Amino acid sequence: MGKKTTKKKKGVKKKPLKRISRKKTLKKKSKIKEKPKKKTNKKKSSQVTKKKQTRPSRIQSILSKHIQSKEKPIQTIEKPTLLPERILQRPKTRFIRNIVKNSKGVLRRTNIISKLPKIGTGISGFDQISEGGFEKESINLVIGGSGSGKTIFALRFLLEGVKRGETVLYVSFEEKKKEFYNNMGKLGWDLQRLENSGKFIFLEYSPEKVKMTLDEGGGTIETLILRHKITRMVMDSITSFSLLFEDALSKKQANLGLFDIINKWNTTTLLTVQHDPLKGKSEDVSTIEFEADSITLLYFTKVRGERKRFIEILKMRGTNHSKDTYMFEIGRGGIVIGRQINLKKFI
Repeated sequence: MGKKTTKKKKGVKKKPLKRISRKKTLKKKSKIKEKPKKKTNKKKSSQVTKKKQTRPSRIQSILSKHIQSKEKPIQTIEKPTLLPERILQRPKTRFIRNIVKNSKGVLRRTNIISKLPKIGTGISGFDQISEGGFEKESINLVIGGSGSGKTIFALRFLLEGVKRGETVLYVSFEEKKKEFYNNMGKLGWDLQRLENSGKFIFLEYSPEKVKMTLDEGGGTIETLILRHKITRMVMDSITSFSLLFEDALSKKQANLGLFDIINKWNTTTLLTVQHDPLKGKSEDVSTIEFEADSITLLYFTKVRGERKRFIEILKMRGTNHSKDTYMFEIGRGGIVIGRQINLKKFI
């Protein structure tokens, strides 16, 4: 009676308990410990990428040091050695040495020319072929034979200055004031009215007086320029002045002396020269052509029995001017430049 009996359920079997060996438990622990090793691998990969990023900058620094060792330091050249002293004294253009990278990234030296501003002439078509007119405070030659339009060209340049509120000076060596005013009145220009306003000054000046101004270092012209703050000036014509000197050497010295005085006045000046460009160079032109900042040629020649006028810019410093020849006409209001032509076909 005291013994207990246990009944076994049919169809249910108990699974035997598995014994886990010590080796397996150690393996599991080792796997858990291996996880932080992956973080160390990430750090290494990030360090490698950083190194890759720094490599190009080191190469650039080495190349830049190599280039700098070969290149000279930046210098500003105030006076180009190739030009004569007379032109060096005039601050027309400024040459600056600069280092610039080209398309391949290589450093090279370049000379940059800083141009002075241009002054419009008011002549229809001329400002377009000369990139805006004449350079400020420059000396310019207008060469042409009789009847070519030198005086009208120069006067139109002055009237443009009056239009812009400037005071201008016309110095005549040959023509009288009354005759000059009457002739220009036919083109619609009332010079007497402009003179009364104080913006236009006409000066009858003999070549002998110009010679005296060279000795005095200024004279009447200089006093007028300083008193009225004149910005534009015309001398018509310089040929009569050069006739006072007999030999070529004295002519050259007188013309160069005149250029030196004009440079001190800081005016934009036009000097007319009586000479036909088709007849070659004259002694008067050859002595002063290098000193001038620009040379404009006016032709008045026969074409099929009729005289025609043509214009050409022979030289203009610091300007990419047109190298072609153009027809022009004179009418009411001055000069109007027309179409481009080939002068050789007409001559």
